[in-house]
Amino acid sequence: MKKIISYLSIGLVILLLIAQTGCISAAESSPAELTLFAAASLTGVVGDLKPVFESAHPKVSIIINLDSSSTLETQIKEGAVADLFLPASVKNMDNLDKEGLIDAATITPYATNKLALIVPVDNPAGITSLADLAKPGVKIVSETSEVPVRKYTEQMLNKAINNTEYGQTFVDAFRANIISEETNVASATLKVALGEADAGITYYSDVTKDLGDKITIITIPEDLNVVASYEAGVLTEAKQPELAQEFIDLLTSEEGKAMLKDYNFIPV
Repeated sequence: MKKIISYLSIGLVILLLIAQTGCISAAESSPAELTLFAAASLTGVVGDLKPVFESAHPKVSIIINLDSSSTLETQIKEGAVADLFLPASVKNMDNLDKEGLIDAATITPYATNKLALIVPVDNPAGITSLADLAKPGVKIVSETSEVPVRKYTEQMLNKAINNTEYGQTFVDAFRANIISEETNVASATLKVALGEADAGITYYSDVTKDLGDKITIITIPEDLNVVASYEAGVLTEAKQPELAQEFIDLLTSEEGKAMLKDYNFIPV
């Protein structure tokens, strides 16, 4: 009788192990969606990393929401579902962190970016330097005040005020030449590419591969330029926190760094 009970016990244990193994396999093989909320300036990078990640995770589909960092921040605060936040400003990450919406332990700096003066490839206004943006009649496209690149542009202008080569006169003329304020940097870049503006201040990374033959970058003096820091963070309410962390790992890998460089980011 004891042997029979013993065999039954062993059999039950084996059945339990098989059942548990089956559950784990089912969970690992079931389809999943990883949702990224990424700044518009990351359009090229996340677009290129998406197929790489999905190839390594055949059952995972990546959903990408691209917009200005401030808009994405607001959407998350209002309850939008996201797994990973990739803003263009540390401030936007800090704002969500203060409200407990980001897992602070996952916040990872991964790149920096710089402001770029961009003009259409045919450069109808004949712009060759930042100073030319103060010439009468130059049409500048900018962004709304809450967009990170506009905030960085304002920092650049504040530096210009105290620069003897530029000063308040340049800043006033620059502001007077703004003809449009876009809700994200990608829209501003596209307007320049289409020739709807003579110039714009964006990031180096916004001149994506498909726009390279439509836009020319003119260097902004280093003493006036502003460096933007990029961080990644997993949402505390993320449905796929492990996958989100794996995407961060890809972003900070050698392959990820190479892609960042392709889009003129500086990996950290």
